[in-house]
Amino acid sequence: MPELPEVQTIVDDLHKVLKKKRILSIRVTKPRLLHNPLTFLRQHLVGATIRSVRRRAKLLLFDLSSGYTLIIHLKMTGQLIWRSHLGKLSGGGHPIVGVASVPNRYTHITIDLSGGSRLYFNDVRQFGYFKLLPTSALVQHFSSYGPEPLSVDFSLSGLRAELQRRRRSTIKAALLNQQVVAGIGNIYADESLFVAGLSPSRRVGRLTQVQAAKLYRAIRQVLKRAVHSRGTSFSNYVDGLGRTGTYWPRRLVYGRAGSPCRRCGRTIKRTVVAGRGTNFCPHCQK
Repeated sequence: MPELPEVQTIVDDLHKVLKKKRILSIRVTKPRLLHNPLTFLRQHLVGATIRSVRRRAKLLLFDLSSGYTLIIHLKMTGQLIWRSHLGKLSGGGHPIVGVASVPNRYTHITIDLSGGSRLYFNDVRQFGYFKLLPTSALVQHFSSYGPEPLSVDFSLSGLRAELQRRRRSTIKAALLNQQVVAGIGNIYADESLFVAGLSPSRRVGRLTQVQAAKLYRAIRQVLKRAVHSRGTSFSNYVDGLGRTGTYWPRRLVYGRAGSPCRRCGRTIKRTVVAGRGTNFCPHCQK
């Protein structure tokens, strides 16, 4: 699924075109994608104005003038595409092979907006979801989530404290835990650990303070670079115009098993850590 940089790219694109748009109607063909009754959604969505589009972890948040926030999770195959009355597209998510237009047979939710534009939610495997909550309830709803790694709330001391609670965990599993830090998935966990020089299978309890500091800096460095590159694209992410993010050719270890390490020239290896395929350099990461 898209991780922080990819979701941030979609958010940045959609905020530009959706801010101040009024919601005229919502049509749903797969009610199981909704975490609220459709009647409840219509009551608080229709007639409301979109005040902002933002991100929390890997989720998109639409703040509405009705005092509610629409939470959208793309999950494994979700795609959120805005189309203007002139056919201009924005947004993004997972590409749908063989389908280059919207709406299509995988379009399960359509939102009509002021100005003649529409927002489409497409999902091949139907794992994504829409959830509407009072904006005032968001703090409690996300209380179990860790800090945003590119925000001022993400501190070295805070990261150390969270890691100390998981001393028996592998460092890779800790990074994938959204309670430790929000928005990191398999790609950027591997990339951050390489930059920090840490083996993904190392136990958290064996981290020194110096190594924890390196990891903290690596997380921020990797994510900033990926956001600037509009994310990683290979088989599962494009923007609303079908454009790919440019981090993929710059990646350091993820998906590079069998290739030479960009730092030492030795072979990148692949293993399984925390149930996820994991790429690392045995020479550079200890």
